[in-house]
Amino acid sequence: MNDREFLRAFHDSTLSSEDFRHRGHLRLAWLVLTRHSLEEALPLLSGGIRQFASSKGASGAYNDTLTQFWISIVNHAVQTNPSTQDFEQFINTFPILLDKQLPLNHWRRETLDGKRARSDWLEPDLRPLPF
Repeated sequence: MNDREFLRAFHDSTLSSEDFRHRGHLRLAWLVLTRHSLEEALPLLSGGIRQFASSKGASGAYNDTLTQFWISIVNHAVQTNPSTQDFEQFINTFPILLDKQLPLNHWRRETLDGKRARSDWLEPDLRPLPF
């Protein structure tokens, strides 16, 4: 599906859970961050993802710390290479983003699995973020 169809399906909550796994989250972040600043994108994306999760009966799966981490790292990559024209080119330029374990370089698993990390941003407890 093209970017417009992807965004429409996300906003209408008709996007399948299969299409909104890790890669789908990255695609959504890339689409929003290529059109909005980080400051604008954070509430748009976190609110949209919360609403999407709720519509799928998975509101407990939302994690604010992880959401903000991935939005920030995608933003860092977008700012590093702003000329990327499509998501496939972007992800081929930054394949490390596909590594779902990346946050564990900065937070303990117990921290990320906790209630506070799910509801609020928590600073890294292992090592600071490089961006």
